[in-house]
Amino acid sequence: MSQTEAPQGSAPEKAGAIERATGTSWPEWRRIMADGGAADADHAGLARIALAAMGERVENPGWWAQSVAVAYEQDTGRRVKGQVADGTFQVSATRTLPGTMDEVFEAWLARAQELTEIDGTEIVDGPRETGTAKRRHWRIGLADGTRAVVSAEAKGQGRAFLTATHTKLPSIEQLERWRAAWKDQLAGL
Repeated sequence: MSQTEAPQGSAPEKAGAIERATGTSWPEWRRIMADGGAADADHAGLARIALAAMGERVENPGWWAQSVAVAYEQDTGRRVKGQVADGTFQVSATRTLPGTMDEVFEAWLARAQELTEIDGTEIVDGPRETGTAKRRHWRIGLADGTRAVVSAEAKGQGRAFLTATHTKLPSIEQLERWRAAWKDQLAGL
């Protein structure tokens, strides 16, 4: 099987969302990518192929081009679920809570102020707080070289969600450990 072919009957996890957003079926994306030279393209090249195929008809085409590139990499075995372009892995946990984005973020900050470690791994960098009009972020670095960010975002109707994303994980085997650790942290709110 070549890098442009996937096992018969399979599709990447995000194929349905990509199809709805772009109006192009996943089998058609496979063809577009193959015809565009995907076999020899790196991640940025894959995103450029997808972006060129979208034209003006897709809302937020840059974001969806990245999504197509990641899905294509997963579809062809270049990347597994949870893996990012640099070969490391990331995992997220999310919790929806009542309140505004700022109220939910303040609740997280109150909980996090005493944290010196996460699941036995010392926090060695941060925390740092940043924000935009749409999101608030709490960022840390851990002693094992991994990083984490907890982000708050409005969900509407008096609710907001917190998403904890742990990055720079060296192996797929660590995903569930860190997902569980962050779910535990968020459950404390």
